[in-house]
Amino acid sequence: MLKRGANHGGTVYKRGTGYEGQVTIAGQRRTFSGKTKTEVREKIRSAVSQAERGVLPPKEKLTVAVFLARWLEDVVEGEVGQRTAETYAYHVRCHIVPHLGASKLHTLRTVDVQRLYRTLSNSGLAPKTVKNVHGVLRKALNQALKWQLVPLNVALAATPPRAERREYTTYSATQIRQLWSSVAGTRWEAFLILAIKTGLRQGELLGLKWADLDLDAGGLQLRRQLQRDKTFQPTKGRRSRRLDLGTMEIVALREHRARQEDRRHGWGDEWAGEDLVFCTDKGRPLGWRDVARDFKILLNKAGLPEIRFHDMRHTNATLLLEQGIHPKVVQERLGHGDISVTLDTYSHVTPTMGKEAARKLDDLFGA
Repeated sequence: MLKRGANHGGTVYKRGTGYEGQVTIAGQRRTFSGKTKTEVREKIRSAVSQAERGVLPPKEKLTVAVFLARWLEDVVEGEVGQRTAETYAYHVRCHIVPHLGASKLHTLRTVDVQRLYRTLSNSGLAPKTVKNVHGVLRKALNQALKWQLVPLNVALAATPPRAERREYTTYSATQIRQLWSSVAGTRWEAFLILAIKTGLRQGELLGLKWADLDLDAGGLQLRRQLQRDKTFQPTKGRRSRRLDLGTMEIVALREHRARQEDRRHGWGDEWAGEDLVFCTDKGRPLGWRDVARDFKILLNKAGLPEIRFHDMRHTNATLLLEQGIHPKVVQERLGHGDISVTLDTYSHVTPTMGKEAARKLDDLFGA
């Protein structure tokens, strides 16, 4: 942290009627002045001590870049999953710091933030990405407000570009049956049945362990998800949730476990023994890329149009809503934090639900 100077003294020299001293802290050369050498060295020693304790610079000197680095390290890494933390860091590094990093945090204005969004949009960044940048900056400035580093969150009054609604590709019930039929009796049968019947995310499926299942009671406790680097993290929202299983999933999982037991006995001591429901032949975690590759092969084999694996989750939600399942139930099964997310994401389904509701009231009153 300190580049030169014994006892954190830095380099002190005569300057006019007083003295100045320089020291490198956190990669930045800082200058201090005073009437005497002792005063300058004390200022340098205090600054180095604060840096070593992790104390932020005074408000009038704190830049957006330094604050965001501290926010990522002290708050984000302990509050969100690894993938989310990496996404936040990417937006900070590539989209926020290059434009606002040198600005003093306490002088940041809404107009500066609005200009950032316009600059990013003009550079060709997608509206959804700019909106994500807005979300990251808003969260960071909320923390700055809690730490009393700023008087208000200037990002709240800024308006990111409106993101176009994405049209999700989903399968019909007939296409789902076609897919299941093509994988019957294989290692992918239970995986794809569970994906459609529960709407679990890919990482959540790959993170399942047999200890999370109670097939006699017909339930599943979701506790973790597998990341792309094959590490396990708590589920999104950082709390476990329970899902009820239907007869089809229970039967498929029992058969899947029997086939897995045969493989485990076949490998003997080479079996990894991680208790994973869906794993490699030796019991190790499956790779995300491997799943994506095999999923594409399975769709082609079944003669179905290609979709993303995540669209299986959208298929689950769409089919549930079309069957008249209450959106609150769909929200809880999908693990959405707020029902508005469910209703907004699947608003294309609700018009049909509205017509069905009107028809049922007609039937009730004999219209």
